[in-house]
Amino acid sequence: MPNKSNEACRDHGGKRSGCGRKPGVKTQPIRLPEWLLAQLSREGDPRQLIIDACLARYPSIYNEGSDSND
Repeated sequence: MPNKSNEACRDHGGKRSGCGRKPGVKTQPIRLPEWLLAQLSREGDPRQLIIDACLARYPSIYNEGSDSND
């Protein structure tokens, strides 16, 4: 059976090469109402729109996250 590249992603702990995880970038799942996610999707990329809205409301956080890998 061929070795699939995403098999390492299911392993717990250690390096996760190719899994789309970025070192030093912490995330937290946030649930949005379906209607809001649908509206954001019609406008563009929901993640980027949320980031843009946060930066517009709190411009000082832009410099805090400038060392981020995201």
